[in-house]
Amino acid sequence: MAEELLNGQTRTNSEKGKITYSQYGFRSAQKSQSQPVAIDGYLDNVYDQFLEEQKLDEQGLKDRISKLKAELQSEKTKKNDANAEISSYKSFKEDKEKQIEELELEKIDIRNGDGEIGDTSSFVIGAFITLLLTMYLFVFYSSSGYSAFYGIKPGSLGFINPNVFTDAMNKGGGVIALIILFPVIFLAMGFYIHVSIESNKKLNAENKKSKYGIISSLLLITLIADVFIGYKISQGVHTNEFNAGLTNETWKFNMIFSDINFYLVLVLGFVVYVVWGFLLNFVLSHSYLKTENEQVKLMIENINYKIGEKRKELAEIISKINKFESDITTCESKIEEKQKDIIGYENGVIPINISSLKGSVGEFMGGWQNYTNNNFYTDVALPLIDNAIKAQTIWLNNKIQNLNSDN
Repeated sequence: MAEELLNGQTRTNSEKGKITYSQYGFRSAQKSQSQPVAIDGYLDNVYDQFLEEQKLDEQGLKDRISKLKAELQSEKTKKNDANAEISSYKSFKEDKEKQIEELELEKIDIRNGDGEIGDTSSFVIGAFITLLLTMYLFVFYSSSGYSAFYGIKPGSLGFINPNVFTDAMNKGGGVIALIILFPVIFLAMGFYIHVSIESNKKLNAENKKSKYGIISSLLLITLIADVFIGYKISQGVHTNEFNAGLTNETWKFNMIFSDINFYLVLVLGFVVYVVWGFLLNFVLSHSYLKTENEQVKLMIENINYKIGEKRKELAEIISKINKFESDITTCESKIEEKQKDIIGYENGVIPINISSLKGSVGEFMGGWQNYTNNNFYTDVALPLIDNAIKAQTIWLNNKIQNLNSDN
């Protein structure tokens, strides 16, 4: 720094002819005894010297302009490259979003392929009727089974015995167990018919031939059991009528074909059983109760994994787009700044580098604080430094504001 910066102070480094901003801050504090009111004038001197240092000779001015133009072109190239990258990544972004959408649709197709969405109201009604028929069949086979095995009480129809559980209790625990477990046989066969129907559906889906042997066998066994029960009930009712003197004929096998009780057992037993079986299959195979099978679960998990990977790639693409957009903003700011600097140099107006100015002021304040800390007690030095910093901050803000308004 030149000697005149010291305002008449004796040069201590005469062979170099300059002192640093830090040294000037130290000597300024020494001369003013660190009084904050004097700091504005010294900072004005710092600013004047800073401007003097920014001046260039003719060749230096040309070199500075040439350098700024090269930097300007470099920033424009960076901006163009960033715009090209954004355009490319936006295309990638659209592709990833489309791929994710296709995977989501594929997942929906897989779930829909596992079973159509059925009518909930029909399921509720079907389930309610099936439950009632299940209770009916339980009572029917309990009553008719008891009558077939243990005979028919006089005056009873046989297949409907309102006192079946009371009568069974009088005969012992084994009989009670029999009339409770006997209907379970028919319910179990009905459930297995449902399983066989579902197996056939899977075979049809695989274009394989359906198998009806098990279904036919179970229905035939149920029919034979109902025929046996119907025969025993018809025989028992006829025997009770014969004992009561209501008929003179003894029971003969061919009477079964003309006995209404036999046909009632078949209608109220086997026919209702078949209807119940179809309703049971409808309810248990309804999509409302269906869960995704393991194959569907694995397929969906695989698609979810792919979607997750695509979303990660999409997030990376968006992050890169944001980065390039930020780079463009930075480049535009630098381009504008360098264009102003070029215009300033070409027109003889030296642009002020705010960062360099702050650095020079900071050096000056460092020297000021160094003198203050070393020449005053702490309780005196701290208030002086705080006030000096406040004064320096106000001066610098005003100076920067004036520079911006001038530009």
